[in-house]
Amino acid sequence: MKQEKGTLFLYAQSFLHPGAGTSTEVIDVPIQREAHTKYPIIPASSLKGSLRDLAERKIADQSLVADVFGVVRDKEAFAGALTVGDGKILALPVRSLTRTFFWVSSPLVLSRVKRDVKASGLRADWGVIPEIEQGQGLVPTECNIEGDLYLEEMNLSIKPNKEVSAMAQFIASQLDPAIIGEAYAHKLQNDLVVVSDDDFSYFVRFATHVTARIQLTSAKTTGTYETADGVKEQGNLWYEEALPPETIFYAQVGADNPRGNSLSNSQEVLQILTDTILADRFIQLGGNETLGQGWCAAFFARGVGA
Repeated sequence: MKQEKGTLFLYAQSFLHPGAGTSTEVIDVPIQREAHTKYPIIPASSLKGSLRDLAERKIADQSLVADVFGVVRDKEAFAGALTVGDGKILALPVRSLTRTFFWVSSPLVLSRVKRDVKASGLRADWGVIPEIEQGQGLVPTECNIEGDLYLEEMNLSIKPNKEVSAMAQFIASQLDPAIIGEAYAHKLQNDLVVVSDDDFSYFVRFATHVTARIQLTSAKTTGTYETADGVKEQGNLWYEEALPPETIFYAQVGADNPRGNSLSNSQEVLQILTDTILADRFIQLGGNETLGQGWCAAFFARGVGA
């Protein structure tokens, strides 16, 4: 059992590419997905690695970094005190003809969120989300939309629901409006749509961002080209998948008492995370860092009694 625990909420502010490597399918460089649900995921190893990289840049005393993240390449190697889980999808922004976009989630996702945040010591006060048929959706009572709702090419029959209101307020309460923007924080409380699990699976598969990328040779081609000096150059054309800005993830985080000597207890471990590593509330995750992708606002909610 972890001594301290909580939940890290991640709000994408640029395109996010937690890449899965190359693929033989239509999209050459897809994002990583869970095997059983096909939901997008930020692997724990990637998230923890980005946190460690940020820590090594911000903390001069590397023994503190070792206490938090562990030592690998040393004769006296030991595990770090910080445990970081996978980044799981909470809500996906989807374009709409009704309004610019809506955040989309599902009963299965929200049930998992409730289970996970309660395990991390947070209160989850919303009730059970009722069963939703395909082509239907539930919105907060504050949404004020009459008639149908259009997401991508899908037409949804919607109903207001107080539990969705409670869920939207919970999500918004975990994010700092001063960082994500007052307008987005307000919109989140109104424009969250809970669709059926099948419809959500469709959106996370087909409502992601796909970009054509090219690498040109000196002759401005994407094929093979040999220069006058006999140097062979290879261009390339590929399609790359990314998650859109405003996507929301969460990850479970725990801390044990450190095995090193620089920190005294698990509380100090989490204090390093919140007050130093994530002091400015930003972290860059995934690939294409030099293209400006992967910027996420990060908010840690410590568990009750932690």
